[in-house]
Parts: sequence; structure tokens; C-alpha cells
Amino acid sequence: MYKTKHHKTAIFSLCLIGMVASLAGSPVLADDWDGNVRLAFGQKRLDNDWNILDRQNEIGMIFDIKKDTWPVSISFDMFFSGEDKNIIGTEKGSTSEQHLGVRKIWTINDSKFHPYLGAGVAFIQADYEVVGSEKEGDNGIGGWIGTGVDWHLSSKMSLGVDIRYSQADVTIFNDDINAGGLHTLLTLGYRW
Repeated sequence: MYKTKHHKTAIFSLCLIGMVASLAGSPVLADDWDGNVRLAFGQKRLDNDWNILDRQNEIGMIFDIKKDTWPVSISFDMFFSGEDKNIIGTEKGSTSEQHLGVRKIWTINDSKFHPYLGAGVAFIQADYEVVGSEKEGDNGIGGWIGTGVDWHLSSKMSLGVDIRYSQADVTIFNDDINAGGLHTLLTLGYRW
């Protein structure tokens, strides 16, 4: 059941980003709006509360949009992480995160490198399962802060690195734990 919640969240988030990106990239708005969509791949390191599942593979999407006259972008990012380990029995853990906030992207002269800094609110769903025994999930609201740099390969494409920390408390098996963590990601982006 908990995977269904993650899938519904992912589909909704992708549709929302797709709609906003298609509107912002349209000829009517293209002159007034700048934006970035980045696919992200990497690892999430959770607190030790997650025992053997404290390092999880992660994929995500990083999105920001701003009007030319705005000093910062509005950002909406989403990430999905998961891991399963079999030591005595199989344990599975996963999280899905949606980050809403602001992001400042700097353009330094004619450099192809564009650093950025962002922060905002994090909505996190976490699930933990001991296969054949029990499973439990919870969600929490917290915060995130992150930084990164994009290297513009062309006028539309970029490669980059994104590092961020998120935090939101959830209750799993009667323990209050942080479902956020340290995210280290490589990105491939499209910009307009």
C-alpha cells in the first residue's frame, strides 16, 4: 500500500512540473520567464535511526522558475529514495520528499558555472518494513536547505551537482525519527 502513495505523489508532482514547464516554455511566456528542470541521481544518507537502511539510492527532479524581474526563483523539487537489506531478515525503507521554496541562482560574468542556494519547506513520506513481520509509514513536515552548481554545456543543457539537507520528524514503530537527511546528487538539466 505505501508504494501506491509514493507512486501517486510522483505522478501528481510530475504532472504539475510538466504543466508549469510547458506554460513557461511557451512562446507567449518565454521572454518573461526563466526556468530549469534537472533530473537528479545520487544517494541519501539518513540518520542512524534507520539502522542498516541509512544509505539509500535516490532519484529526483529539481525544478525552478522565475520572472525576469524577480531576484529569486520559486522552486519545487521531488526525490524518491529506497533501500532493502537482507541480514537476518529482509528490511525495506523508502522516502519520498517534496521541497517547496526559493532558490537564488547567480550568473558570474560570462562563466559557464552558475552556483545556487535554496531553502524552504519539506513534505516527507517515510516507510519501513520488516518483510513477513510488520510495516509502518508516516509523513512529516520540516525544512530543507541546499546548494549546488550548474555547468552550462549549451544554451539549453547543463550538468551539475546538488547537495542539500532535509529534516522532518516521523513516527515509525513508536520511535520518532528524522525522515530527511543529506542528499548528494548529480544533475542533468534543461533550461529556458
